[in-house]
Amino acid sequence: MLSRLLALSLCAASFSAAADIHLSPTGPISTPQAARDAARTATKPARIIVAPGVYPLTETLTLGKDDSQVTWSGTNATFTAGKPITGWQKTDSGLWKAPLPDKAWKFEQLWINGRRATLARSPNKGYYHITEAVGAGVFPDLKENMNFHAFSIAKEQYDVLKSIPKAERDSVLLTVTHAWAVGQCRIKDMNDEVLAVRIKGRSRYPFVEFEPDQRWWVENFRAALDAPREWFLDQAKGEVLYSPLPGEDMTTAEVIAPVADKFLSIKGAHDVRFEGISFQYSNHLYPADGLHDGQAATTSDGSIEIEDSSNIRFTSCEIAHTGLHAIWFKNGCFDSSITHCHLHDLGGGVYVGEIARPSEERVNHHITIDDCIIQHGGRLHPSACGVVFTHTQHCAVTQCDIADLYYTGVSAGWNWGYGDTASRETLVENNHIHHLGWAYLSDMGGYYGLGTSPGTIIRGNHVHHVASHRYGGWGLYNDEGSADTLMENNLVHDTWNAGFHQHYGYFNTVRNNIFAFGHTAQIQASRNEARLRFRYMNNIVVWDPASPLLDGGEWNWKFFDKPERGDPKDSLVFRKNLYWPTDGKVPATLTKTNFTWDEWRKMGRDKDSLFADPLFEDLAARDFRLKPNSPAAKIGFKPWDLTLAGVRKTDTAWRTLAAKGHDYPAWDTDAKPWPAPNYQINQDFEHAGLGTLGIRGAKYTHENKGESIAVTEEISSPFTPGSKRSLKVQDAPDLKHSYDPILDIYPTTWDTAGTFHAEFDVMAQPGADWFFEIRGKNLDFGNGPYLRWQKGQLSASTDGKVQLTTIPAGEWFHVSLTATTASGKWSLDITRQDGTKHSFPDLKCKPAWTNAGYLLFSALGTTKTAFFIDNLKLEQLK
Repeated sequence: MLSRLLALSLCAASFSAAADIHLSPTGPISTPQAARDAARTATKPARIIVAPGVYPLTETLTLGKDDSQVTWSGTNATFTAGKPITGWQKTDSGLWKAPLPDKAWKFEQLWINGRRATLARSPNKGYYHITEAVGAGVFPDLKENMNFHAFSIAKEQYDVLKSIPKAERDSVLLTVTHAWAVGQCRIKDMNDEVLAVRIKGRSRYPFVEFEPDQRWWVENFRAALDAPREWFLDQAKGEVLYSPLPGEDMTTAEVIAPVADKFLSIKGAHDVRFEGISFQYSNHLYPADGLHDGQAATTSDGSIEIEDSSNIRFTSCEIAHTGLHAIWFKNGCFDSSITHCHLHDLGGGVYVGEIARPSEERVNHHITIDDCIIQHGGRLHPSACGVVFTHTQHCAVTQCDIADLYYTGVSAGWNWGYGDTASRETLVENNHIHHLGWAYLSDMGGYYGLGTSPGTIIRGNHVHHVASHRYGGWGLYNDEGSADTLMENNLVHDTWNAGFHQHYGYFNTVRNNIFAFGHTAQIQASRNEARLRFRYMNNIVVWDPASPLLDGGEWNWKFFDKPERGDPKDSLVFRKNLYWPTDGKVPATLTKTNFTWDEWRKMGRDKDSLFADPLFEDLAARDFRLKPNSPAAKIGFKPWDLTLAGVRKTDTAWRTLAAKGHDYPAWDTDAKPWPAPNYQINQDFEHAGLGTLGIRGAKYTHENKGESIAVTEEISSPFTPGSKRSLKVQDAPDLKHSYDPILDIYPTTWDTAGTFHAEFDVMAQPGADWFFEIRGKNLDFGNGPYLRWQKGQLSASTDGKVQLTTIPAGEWFHVSLTATTASGKWSLDITRQDGTKHSFPDLKCKPAWTNAGYLLFSALGTTKTAFFIDNLKLEQLK
């Protein structure tokens, strides 16, 4: 290490003797390219002194081997890849418009007075929801992996897309959320019959699988220009349209659109430094086939890119208003840094490494991001992180303020599982990481570790306000085989999920941290394994008693009482922790339903731990300094200076600038998950794709022995004349479970008490045997309404004792049932094919049935036979 520091100091000394080249808007050297060319012929080391002013970049400034040993030093100097748009006129409709000087100029970002405008979108706020997957035959040449290429949507939204003129449709962008990533899709084709949209290319993840009520929205078409701050580029007319804020006068506004994707590209260079330069307004055009991110926006490039280079340094620079990551260190980089830089309004933050594992000699190492402000990111790429390290060694992010992103703050590692990895010794220290997620995506953390990365240290960070959409708004998160990671002296509070979560990993240490106010839990563990998963010691944990201490299910906390030879006696070590629910009471169970404190202690866990008030200075105000008489000393807790986290104290103006990104007064309302639509099904299957289930929130498990559940054209209900399709539940002999196949239906919003209604037409072939049941989230059999057809007999109890009526095989009949949770009764109306009606107003169920979170149709036949469902309606009445 000493020799490395000596080499760097000698390098710095050599720069001080640089030859000077003057870059100025008034010349004679007036462009960055001309300054670069002059430096190539100068004696090295050389220095380019950049005078105050704005320097347009109409193409990427490229630097290579011949541009080594050059410092670019400026004051109030801006390199811009944007160009002003002028000539604004107000239209009769209230919009403003301006002509383009060149109709070929294409861009998908626009800034008004330094503020990013919104590309015309629908809906203006929130999301639409995919209704279902598509089956084979919907698009004739699409015969497999249909749910990677197409999906169906509600008729109202389908009509909107269908009405977009063909000239605009190729540029339309559909963004679909996939839990921790998004697919940004172009439209290839549409099918009016099943209301299906086919995308260009292939989605990274399947549609209608990772998220119930999968969200999407659409941008970049003229008809969506209907709200203030939205804009649209009419490429055919060569003009920009803008919907102003009240009183906004575009004749006096500074309007900037980008012309180049990248400010700077460095390859094969060494000893290059940028000081005091501002890089602003870069472009990004989504590819013709869309952009389908896997994780952490690693499918998008950098506005500044460095490759196979060393000692590349950015000091006191600004990077703002970008379409891509601010900076991307591609493979082959080392001994480089970003120091005291302001990165904001970004497509993504800092990206170090690449997706594919490089050869050992090209693994990035000793790259540091220090004392930087990285705020307001993910604006084009929602899954972008503040900083993401993939295959790296000895890299660090320290003393940074990272805030206002839709995903993770700092991500380190790029290996799924315990396999061999190039990642090691990442340092994440004294950072202020906050206001992440905004309930936009899921599966994120203030810090996120991915795979084995020996020697990684997460220390002294202040992490707070992390809000996920559906799950996974964690503070510190070890995922997918994280191993040999030390997390200490971190303050983590006000996270949507647990302050600490380990999915699975080996020999991680979590010590001397403060965890407070996890919304759903405080500590979470997943995937129990017979190995030493993590040690949790000397921590202070404070929470509201409405939430449990532990999350992850009973199994994940289970004690291995009979370990195999070589396995540890216990996979978890809990020692000397201080716990304090704010009501001062030891909780009845540590999870929601399991493990009393005594049971936990009998497993050998939390020896010398305490339940006691830590005596923080002001818990309500989130002042976590300890009072002198705190019992924390009894568990060996060692206080640290909580004010160290964030940019360095030595520059007051810098701390003030960082603090401008700390205040989010609308957080409590804007960072709540967008409500899912009320679950309601009204499906006659006529627009459902053949071979699909056609029911939102439905799935079934295959044994692949001839059984199936799928929309068919074999037959349909006569109650709807002219219909062609129904849902066929095909049974088969020799299945492992006699009750298979099961059509599982999970109503996404029926998890509370209420009155629920179900209707369907049904017909069974000879030999079929089926039942329909409404259960709660706990899946208890026989608690809720239950209806069975067997050998022509319809009954309403699991033991068959409540006989209703006889209906022969081959006859369709209509079922209508209504039930109120916890009432202990439900009503049923049956309509036969000949119009005969039967009413049963007071059928019994158990008062223990308290929600309708799970519905099912089960095929109990044991031969090759089937029953058919049509005209299915499911709704919550109140």
